[in-house]
Amino acid sequence: MRAANDLEDLFLSVWSLMLGAALIAAPWYLGYTAERAPCWNAWASGGAVAFLSLLALIRVHDWLEYLTAALGLWLCAAPWALDFETTVAPAWSHVGFGLSLMIAAGCELWRLREARASRTV
Repeated sequence: MRAANDLEDLFLSVWSLMLGAALIAAPWYLGYTAERAPCWNAWASGGAVAFLSLLALIRVHDWLEYLTAALGLWLCAAPWALDFETTVAPAWSHVGFGLSLMIAAGCELWRLREARASRTV
């Protein structure tokens, strides 16, 4: 756990927040609001990511980043789990957002681990 006052922490949390907001807007922007499963999944997942990112802006916890990574993994698997892998825009947007979230969460987890290692002697 660490206060989110480092520039890198703020960047990664704001980046995840922007990804969550973009995921919420993706069904309208990419034009797949008529497709029920990918649309609702994008809204629910984007809302969850935005909520976790807002919590991380207050204080960084490793469990927040693990949840963000799990949401990213879900987004990558969702086109096949919810059976919309044949529609290009929602499938690729879910996979792209999922990979981006997993990378951001992985970077933050790495930073948290390195910060703990630097404090122990």
